Amino acid sequence: MNMMNYKICFVCTGNACRSPFAECVTKKLLADAGIEDIEVFSLGTLDWGENPRDAAMVDVAKELGYELSGTTMVMTREKLMTADAIIVFDERHRDAITRVLDYSHWNRIVLFNKIALDEDGNVEDPHYKTAAVYRRVAKHIENGCKRLVEQWKLQPPEPEG
Repeated sequence: MNMMNYKICFVCTGNACRSPFAECVTKKLLADAGIEDIEVFSLGTLDWGENPRDAAMVDVAKELGYELSGTTMVMTREKLMTADAIIVFDERHRDAITRVLDYSHWNRIVLFNKIALDEDGNVEDPHYKTAAVYRRVAKHIENGCKRLVEQWKLQPPEPEG
């Protein structure tokens, strides 16, 4: 039986800090857990062109044992439509996506803090802030991603259709 992979898209503002870090953490955790049927990618709501990841976040990722690489990618309707779940870091990301996706797909959008940590609120954007803020945000995202993967081990997500 050929099972379809479940696709998760993390979305933040510029795809330079939060969403690509969540992507690289989740990919590593899934690989370590031997889970192969979940695909992860990340996008940004703003088009700043293709740029390297935020250097400060790359450094913090390295400190925590993750390889954060690649270039920023902006969301498009087509890219978002490939995702079974769209995990955003604050309400503005949800708002931006609802302007691109039809109402019937809004149920795919969920806040990171809610799905990963069962708490309300946004994940702070560390961009252009102190190293301490980057570290705090990175640890928060790492903790949430660990919780997500633990949930998926117990109850794997399944694509619709």
